Amino acid sequence: MEALLANIIEYLNAVGPVVVFVVAMVETAFFIGLLVPAEATVLVAAFLVAEGVFTLESVLSATILGALTGDQFGYLLGRYGGTRFVTRGGRPGRVWARYEPRATAMFRRRTIVAVTLARFVSFLRTLMPWFAGMTKMPWPRFFLFDLLGVVGWGAASVAAGYLAGESWEALAKWLGRASAILVAALLLGLGAVLMVRRRRAVLVQKTAVPEPGPNGAPGAGPAGTRSAEPADG
Repeated sequence: MEALLANIIEYLNAVGPVVVFVVAMVETAFFIGLLVPAEATVLVAAFLVAEGVFTLESVLSATILGALTGDQFGYLLGRYGGTRFVTRGGRPGRVWARYEPRATAMFRRRTIVAVTLARFVSFLRTLMPWFAGMTKMPWPRFFLFDLLGVVGWGAASVAAGYLAGESWEALAKWLGRASAILVAALLLGLGAVLMVRRRRAVLVQKTAVPEPGPNGAPGAGPAGTRSAEPADG
């Protein structure tokens, strides 16, 4: 996976955002999403946007159009070829026979969960278009909810990569100012601690020395000790 991602980044630098379109499309179109690091490719491309290599519009449009196209291919392949694939027997057929009623109910009753929110999870993102097609979900309904998920996922992924690039520049730019603020805050805090400790020491000293009483005897005033009570006679 790391070698494949390195090759994708190399092609990305050489060809441009069209690589983002192809990778985002292939991820869900041909049921090989677990082998294609689409999200990582989008993050790298968005990072290059922050570096000034690509424009934000080109990467965002390539991400959304590629993902949307791939999902439509996956839906069509699942609708018209997925059933024949799972009826051949073997483990895929047994798994599909076991979960087909639940998948059908999910895509019919909770479309926003099955289609829109599944776009944000890599494994579910790969399976979702095929399952939607195999359960005979109406295409207009699938397209609407898939469009919502694709736009949300694409915008979030591009924003994450872009902000990652911007954060390094902001950190380098504000490092000197942040250090000065930190030093000033430490000095102010140290000064406040010393002031509080000094006031406490003065208060302790005042309460430790009793004020003289009316006859000059210590302890007879309000700050002194209580006078002796007369004996019972």
